[in-house]
Amino acid sequence: MPADNLFQPVLFFVLGATAIWLGGSRLPETGNKLAGKLGISATAIGLFVLSIVTSLPELSVTLAAMLKEGAPNLAFGNIFGSNNFNITSIVVIEFLATGVFLHNVDRERYTRTCWYLLALTLVASLGVIVGRHLESLLLTALLFSVPIVAIFFYDSLIHGRRRGKANRVAGATDVEGSTSGVVLRFLAFSAVVVAGGFMIASGANGIATYEFSGGLRLGHTFVGTLLVAIATSMPEVSVAFAAIRRAKLEDMALGTLLGSNMVNILVFAVGALLAVRTPQSGWPNISPWNLVSTAGAFLLTLFVLVGLNSRSHRAGRAVARAMVALMI
Repeated sequence: MPADNLFQPVLFFVLGATAIWLGGSRLPETGNKLAGKLGISATAIGLFVLSIVTSLPELSVTLAAMLKEGAPNLAFGNIFGSNNFNITSIVVIEFLATGVFLHNVDRERYTRTCWYLLALTLVASLGVIVGRHLESLLLTALLFSVPIVAIFFYDSLIHGRRRGKANRVAGATDVEGSTSGVVLRFLAFSAVVVAGGFMIASGANGIATYEFSGGLRLGHTFVGTLLVAIATSMPEVSVAFAAIRRAKLEDMALGTLLGSNMVNILVFAVGALLAVRTPQSGWPNISPWNLVSTAGAFLLTLFVLVGLNSRSHRAGRAVARAMVALMI
């Protein structure tokens, strides 16, 4: 339904951004304490906990667009727009840190994560290219959604058992407070971030449908790939920046951003599986213009992979400059 006025959507957007900033700035410290209580690494918290929590706004927007609105381009644009924004954040952090950020993380674990993320992006790109030539929603879901789900869970269940750097984990005896108290604080801050993400998505949707003078509307495609994508990425980005600025947890920051990108692609794949009875949704209805977003995501992830495996800070700085040049 078109928005009657612009005040309420903008208000929702601002309030949501504030909630995300307040909750996201406290999640890394609480997550690190939770890691210490549970005896797991900050890498695992970032990849398997914070990445899922901060991807809930993308999940809500994507599933609503696929199953309720029959708007797969809004869903796909939101997913890869968000992914590109997340990777751009990695580029910005690496550039500001003069090539040091990617040298302070679990290189082996994140190299593996980047390869899986590249595989997921490639399968999604093939879904856009080939899917539009196939009429069967079920066939395209089996060809493209099932491999994405399989790759994601193979990485999560098989390789996710490996621990990150031991020195990133505080011992349980070093963490103040009870385990239940830490868990409750973590859930409370997570809820604030998720609520903020939903408010931002709602506000962005109102802005997209608002009719400006002359009958101009920004539309879901434009807003989905830009405003909504940036809005739904704010939880990941705020948590990642806070992880570095407040807690010096580079592993948690990178794990949150890369892990969220994998979860986002999984969300669209699952949405396509659930939308096999929705004629206007699914892989066959995705515009080829979305290949611009997937190509950008592939190249930026590749640069992150190179940056992770560069042998010197000088090489890291060079990779950061190249990524900035690519974005410009």
